[in-house]
Amino acid sequence: MNCPGCLTTGLGPGYIASFAICGLFFILGLGVLFWASRNGKLDGLDDTKFAMLQDED
Repeated sequence: MNCPGCLTTGLGPGYIASFAICGLFFILGLGVLFWASRNGKLDGLDDTKFAMLQDED
């Protein structure tokens, strides 16, 4: 069996840049989630869910 190229030659700059961008988006998402939970933006989500399920006759 042949060993994958990244194990023998290391990761190229394209892979490093793409992992860095993905990590940046992950950290940004965690920050936004933390901000929303501290400011009460995530409160009352059940009310929205139940409002969508109600029939308007």
